[in-house]
Amino acid sequence: MDALGWLKVGSDGYAARFESDEENYVIYLTDMASLWCQQQTAAEIMKRCQDLNPLIESTSKGLIRQLRAMLANNPESHNLHVDSNNQTAILKIESRLESNIPFIWQFDLSLEKADQFRSFVIRPLLAMLSEAASIEDELCNIIRSKDKQIDDYKASGASVSRRHLETKEFNAEAFFAARPSRTIDESVKEDMTALFCRIVIRLKQLYSAIVKTILSQKVVPVLNESSEPTKSISKDIETPRQSSPKVSEVSRAENIRKRLLEEELNEMAKSVKNARIKKIL
Repeated sequence: MDALGWLKVGSDGYAARFESDEENYVIYLTDMASLWCQQQTAAEIMKRCQDLNPLIESTSKGLIRQLRAMLANNPESHNLHVDSNNQTAILKIESRLESNIPFIWQFDLSLEKADQFRSFVIRPLLAMLSEAASIEDELCNIIRSKDKQIDDYKASGASVSRRHLETKEFNAEAFFAARPSRTIDESVKEDMTALFCRIVIRLKQLYSAIVKTILSQKVVPVLNESSEPTKSISKDIETPRQSSPKVSEVSRAENIRKRLLEEELNEMAKSVKNARIKKIL
Protein backbone atom coordinates (compact mmCIF):
# COMPACT_ATOMS: atom_id res chain seq x y z
CA MET A 1 0.00 0.00 0.00
CA ASP A 2 1.06 3.57 -0.65
CA ALA A 3 1.37 5.49 2.62
CA LEU A 4 0.57 9.12 3.31
CA GLY A 5 1.42 10.78 6.61
CA TRP A 6 1.83 11.41 9.39
CA LEU A 7 -0.08 14.66 8.89
CA LYS A 8 -1.53 16.91 11.54
CA VAL A 9 -5.32 17.06 11.29
CA GLY A 10 -7.51 19.61 12.98
CA SER A 11 -6.40 21.83 15.83
CA ASP A 12 -6.78 19.44 18.77
CA GLY A 13 -3.43 17.66 18.60
CA TYR A 14 -4.23 14.73 16.30
CA ALA A 15 -2.20 13.28 13.44
CA ALA A 16 -3.38 10.89 10.72
CA ARG A 17 -1.62 8.37 8.52
CA PHE A 18 -3.43 7.18 5.40
CA GLU A 19 -2.46 4.05 3.44
CA SER A 20 -4.22 2.87 0.33
CA ASP A 21 -4.17 0.99 -2.91
CA GLU A 22 -6.80 1.27 -5.65
CA GLU A 23 -9.49 -0.64 -3.76
CA ASN A 24 -8.83 -0.37 -0.01
CA TYR A 25 -7.58 2.01 2.61
CA VAL A 26 -6.29 1.96 6.16
CA ILE A 27 -6.24 5.10 8.27
CA TYR A 28 -4.51 5.56 11.61
CA LEU A 29 -5.17 8.38 14.05
CA THR A 30 -3.11 9.28 17.12
CA ASP A 31 -3.12 11.91 19.83
CA MET A 32 0.41 10.83 20.87
CA ALA A 33 -1.10 8.76 23.68
CA SER A 34 -3.34 6.27 21.84
CA LEU A 35 -3.72 4.86 18.34
CA TRP A 36 -6.99 4.27 16.49
CA CYS A 37 -7.43 2.51 13.16
CA GLN A 38 -10.03 1.87 10.45
CA GLN A 39 -9.72 -0.48 7.47
CA GLN A 40 -12.22 -0.44 4.61
CA THR A 41 -12.60 -2.47 1.44
CA ALA A 42 -13.98 -1.25 -1.88
CA ALA A 43 -17.52 -2.41 -1.04
CA GLU A 44 -17.44 -0.70 2.35
CA ILE A 45 -16.11 2.50 0.80
CA MET A 46 -18.91 2.57 -1.77
CA LYS A 47 -21.53 1.91 0.91
CA ARG A 48 -20.16 4.73 3.05
CA CYS A 49 -20.28 7.12 0.09
CA GLN A 50 -23.92 6.24 -0.62
CA ASP A 51 -24.82 6.91 3.00
CA LEU A 52 -22.94 10.21 3.34
CA ASN A 53 -23.02 11.55 -0.22
CA PRO A 54 -26.09 10.11 -2.01
CA LEU A 55 -25.82 12.64 -4.87
CA ILE A 56 -22.26 11.67 -5.75
CA GLU A 57 -21.46 8.84 -8.14
CA SER A 58 -17.91 7.58 -8.08
CA THR A 59 -15.72 4.50 -7.90
CA SER A 60 -13.81 3.30 -4.87
CA LYS A 61 -10.61 4.30 -6.67
CA GLY A 62 -11.92 7.83 -7.21
CA LEU A 63 -13.09 8.14 -3.61
CA ILE A 64 -9.74 7.00 -2.25
CA ARG A 65 -7.98 9.50 -4.48
CA GLN A 66 -10.27 12.26 -3.19
CA LEU A 67 -9.67 11.31 0.45
CA ARG A 68 -5.92 11.28 -0.05
CA ALA A 69 -6.05 14.70 -1.65
CA MET A 70 -8.15 16.13 1.17
CA LEU A 71 -5.74 14.87 3.82
CA ALA A 72 -2.54 15.73 1.95
CA ASN A 73 -3.30 19.09 0.36
CA ASN A 74 -3.55 21.61 3.16
CA PRO A 75 -5.99 19.80 5.45
CA GLU A 76 -6.49 23.08 7.33
CA SER A 77 -8.54 24.30 4.37
CA HIS A 78 -11.18 21.64 5.09
CA ASN A 79 -13.48 21.39 8.06
CA LEU A 80 -12.02 18.55 10.12
CA HIS A 81 -13.37 17.46 13.46
CA VAL A 82 -12.13 14.68 15.72
CA ASP A 83 -14.11 13.18 18.57
CA SER A 84 -12.51 10.38 20.57
CA ASN A 85 -13.01 8.33 23.70
CA ASN A 86 -11.29 5.31 25.21
CA GLN A 87 -12.44 2.86 22.52
CA THR A 88 -13.40 4.82 19.39
CA ALA A 89 -12.50 7.93 17.45
CA ILE A 90 -14.40 9.72 14.71
CA LEU A 91 -12.66 11.88 12.12
CA LYS A 92 -15.15 13.87 10.08
CA ILE A 93 -14.18 15.89 7.01
CA GLU A 94 -16.40 18.40 5.26
CA SER A 95 -15.25 19.88 1.98
CA ARG A 96 -16.39 20.77 -1.52
CA LEU A 97 -15.49 19.19 -4.83
CA GLU A 98 -14.32 21.18 -7.83
CA SER A 99 -17.93 21.51 -8.99
CA ASN A 100 -18.75 23.07 -5.60
CA ILE A 101 -20.69 19.97 -4.57
CA PRO A 102 -20.44 19.34 -0.82
CA PHE A 103 -18.47 16.25 0.12
CA ILE A 104 -18.58 14.66 3.57
CA TRP A 105 -16.62 11.73 4.91
CA GLN A 106 -16.51 10.13 8.32
CA PHE A 107 -13.82 7.73 9.49
CA ASP A 108 -14.97 5.53 12.38
CA LEU A 109 -11.81 4.24 14.02
CA SER A 110 -11.33 1.66 16.75
CA LEU A 111 -8.73 1.75 19.48
CA GLU A 112 -5.65 -0.34 18.75
CA LYS A 113 -3.66 -2.28 21.32
CA ALA A 114 -0.74 -0.66 23.11
CA ASP A 115 1.79 -2.66 21.10
CA GLN A 116 0.44 -1.10 17.90
CA PHE A 117 0.99 2.40 19.31
CA ARG A 118 4.54 1.41 20.16
CA SER A 119 5.05 -0.01 16.67
CA PHE A 120 3.78 3.04 14.79
CA VAL A 121 4.94 5.84 17.10
CA ILE A 122 7.37 4.92 19.87
CA ARG A 123 9.54 2.36 18.08
CA PRO A 124 10.06 4.48 14.93
CA LEU A 125 10.91 7.52 17.06
CA LEU A 126 13.54 5.56 18.99
CA ALA A 127 14.97 4.13 15.77
CA MET A 128 15.15 7.59 14.21
CA LEU A 129 16.81 8.96 17.35
CA SER A 130 19.42 6.20 17.21
CA GLU A 131 20.01 6.84 13.53
CA ALA A 132 20.33 10.59 14.09
CA ALA A 133 22.99 9.93 16.74
CA SER A 134 24.90 7.66 14.34
CA ILE A 135 24.74 10.28 11.59
CA GLU A 136 25.91 12.91 14.07
CA ASP A 137 28.99 10.85 14.98
CA GLU A 138 29.78 10.18 11.34
CA LEU A 139 29.49 13.84 10.37
CA CYS A 140 31.72 14.89 13.26
CA ASN A 141 34.36 12.43 12.09
CA ILE A 142 34.11 13.81 8.55
CA ILE A 143 34.56 17.38 9.80
CA ARG A 144 37.58 16.39 11.90
CA SER A 145 39.12 14.71 8.86
CA LYS A 146 38.55 17.85 6.81
CA ASP A 147 40.22 19.96 9.52
CA LYS A 148 43.27 17.69 9.38
CA GLN A 149 43.29 17.97 5.60
CA ILE A 150 43.19 21.78 5.83
CA ASP A 151 46.02 21.76 8.40
CA ASP A 152 48.09 19.66 6.01
CA TYR A 153 47.46 22.15 3.19
CA LYS A 154 48.51 25.04 5.43
CA ALA A 155 51.66 23.19 6.48
CA SER A 156 52.52 22.90 2.79
CA GLY A 157 52.23 26.67 2.37
CA ALA A 158 48.68 26.88 1.03
CA SER A 159 46.39 29.71 2.12
CA VAL A 160 42.76 30.70 1.65
CA SER A 161 42.32 33.06 -1.28
CA ARG A 162 39.24 34.70 0.24
CA ARG A 163 39.35 35.48 3.94
CA HIS A 164 35.65 34.93 4.57
CA LEU A 165 36.08 31.27 3.57
CA GLU A 166 38.52 30.57 6.39
CA THR A 167 37.07 28.47 9.22
CA LYS A 168 38.08 27.66 12.77
CA GLU A 169 38.91 24.13 13.80
CA PHE A 170 35.73 22.26 14.69
CA ASN A 171 35.18 21.70 18.41
CA ALA A 172 32.39 19.16 18.83
CA GLU A 173 32.08 19.65 22.58
CA ALA A 174 31.61 23.41 22.27
CA PHE A 175 29.21 23.00 19.36
CA PHE A 176 26.88 20.58 21.15
CA ALA A 177 27.09 22.50 24.41
CA ALA A 178 25.58 25.49 22.62
CA ARG A 179 22.85 23.54 20.83
CA PRO A 180 20.38 22.97 23.73
CA SER A 181 20.03 26.66 24.47
CA ARG A 182 19.05 27.25 20.84
CA THR A 183 16.73 24.32 20.24
CA ILE A 184 15.27 22.88 23.44
CA ASP A 185 13.23 25.96 24.27
CA GLU A 186 11.78 25.98 20.76
CA SER A 187 10.97 22.26 20.80
CA VAL A 188 9.21 22.21 24.17
CA LYS A 189 6.99 25.07 23.09
CA GLU A 190 5.95 23.30 19.88
CA ASP A 191 2.80 21.21 19.83
CA MET A 192 3.77 17.57 20.41
CA THR A 193 1.82 16.28 17.42
CA ALA A 194 3.25 18.94 15.12
CA LEU A 195 6.75 18.11 16.33
CA PHE A 196 6.18 14.40 15.67
CA CYS A 197 4.91 15.09 12.14
CA ARG A 198 7.85 17.38 11.43
CA ILE A 199 10.37 14.76 12.56
CA VAL A 200 8.71 12.05 10.46
CA ILE A 201 8.77 14.30 7.39
CA ARG A 202 12.43 15.15 8.02
CA LEU A 203 13.42 11.47 8.34
CA LYS A 204 10.68 10.01 6.18
CA GLN A 205 12.98 7.54 4.41
CA LEU A 206 13.97 5.91 7.68
CA TYR A 207 10.46 6.03 9.13
CA SER A 208 9.01 4.47 5.98
CA ALA A 209 11.53 1.62 6.15
CA ILE A 210 10.58 0.88 9.75
CA VAL A 211 6.83 1.08 9.18
CA LYS A 212 7.07 -0.97 5.99
CA THR A 213 8.46 -3.79 8.11
CA ILE A 214 5.56 -3.50 10.54
CA LEU A 215 2.93 -3.35 7.80
CA SER A 216 4.41 -6.38 6.08
CA GLN A 217 3.19 -8.43 9.04
CA LYS A 218 -0.40 -7.51 8.16
CA VAL A 219 -0.41 -8.96 4.66
CA VAL A 220 0.89 -12.43 5.51
CA PRO A 221 -1.69 -15.25 5.59
CA VAL A 222 -3.74 -15.01 8.77
CA LEU A 223 -3.05 -17.82 11.20
CA ASN A 224 -5.94 -19.82 12.59
CA GLU A 225 -6.53 -19.27 16.27
CA SER A 226 -5.61 -22.89 16.88
CA SER A 227 -2.47 -22.72 14.77
CA GLU A 228 1.01 -22.29 16.16
CA PRO A 229 2.89 -19.19 14.98
CA THR A 230 5.60 -19.74 12.43
CA LYS A 231 8.95 -20.25 14.11
CA SER A 232 11.17 -19.80 11.09
CA ILE A 233 12.12 -16.50 9.51
CA SER A 234 12.85 -16.14 5.82
CA LYS A 235 16.51 -15.85 4.91
CA ASP A 236 15.61 -12.69 3.03
CA ILE A 237 14.96 -10.87 6.28
CA GLU A 238 17.88 -12.23 8.28
CA THR A 239 20.74 -9.78 8.66
CA PRO A 240 23.99 -9.48 10.60
CA ARG A 241 23.78 -7.32 13.68
CA GLN A 242 26.86 -5.33 12.80
CA SER A 243 27.59 -3.21 9.77
CA SER A 244 30.57 -1.24 8.57
CA PRO A 245 30.87 2.27 10.05
CA LYS A 246 30.52 3.98 6.70
CA VAL A 247 27.47 2.31 5.26
CA SER A 248 25.07 4.57 3.42
CA GLU A 249 21.93 5.94 5.05
CA VAL A 250 19.80 3.61 2.94
CA SER A 251 21.81 0.55 4.03
CA ARG A 252 21.63 1.61 7.66
CA ALA A 253 17.87 2.04 7.43
CA GLU A 254 17.58 -1.37 5.78
CA ASN A 255 19.53 -3.01 8.62
CA ILE A 256 17.27 -1.36 11.20
CA ARG A 257 14.21 -2.44 9.22
CA LYS A 258 15.32 -6.06 9.21
CA ARG A 259 16.15 -6.12 12.91
CA LEU A 260 12.75 -4.65 13.71
CA LEU A 261 11.08 -7.30 11.56
CA GLU A 262 12.54 -10.05 13.74
CA GLU A 263 11.36 -8.30 16.90
CA GLU A 264 7.88 -7.70 15.48
CA LEU A 265 7.53 -11.36 14.50
CA ASN A 266 8.34 -12.39 18.06
CA GLU A 267 5.74 -9.96 19.45
CA MET A 268 3.12 -11.14 16.97
CA ALA A 269 3.76 -14.76 17.92
CA LYS A 270 2.78 -13.99 21.51
CA SER A 271 -0.48 -12.28 20.62
CA VAL A 272 -1.67 -14.22 17.56
CA LYS A 273 -3.87 -16.54 19.62
CA ASN A 274 -5.71 -13.63 21.21
CA ALA A 275 -6.32 -11.45 18.18
CA ARG A 276 -6.56 -12.06 14.47
CA ILE A 277 -5.02 -9.62 12.04
CA LYS A 278 -7.39 -8.31 9.42
CA LYS A 279 -5.93 -8.87 5.99
CA ILE A 280 -6.21 -6.22 3.25
CA LEU A 281 -5.85 -7.60 -0.23
